[in-house]
Amino acid sequence: MKKHEAEARIGDVLLQMGAITAAQLADATARQRAGDARPLGALLLELGHVEARDIELALLRQKALRGHLTCEQGLRLLEEAREGTQRVGSSLSELTLAAEELGGKG
Repeated sequence: MKKHEAEARIGDVLLQMGAITAAQLADATARQRAGDARPLGALLLELGHVEARDIELALLRQKALRGHLTCEQGLRLLEEAREGTQRVGSSLSELTLAAEELGGKG
């Protein structure tokens, strides 16, 4: 796995966003290693470590980090998030950061 791809793993993205702690990530990944085949986001959600919106934002940021999101898509999603989110603080700052990162790639 390339360094860039590793940095874009959903658990690492959630950690960088401050949505989860390292202990919460370790708990969920240990459950996966023990045989729980559910996606990491689903485990974190069920354990109560994140909200669905956190997962949505992390997936958006993951797409941006991997270069699978155009600048236009990112800006459109940013505008939709501004209209629909009640978690204005950290959620929008993460989307804004993703949109700014895309500015040079679009």
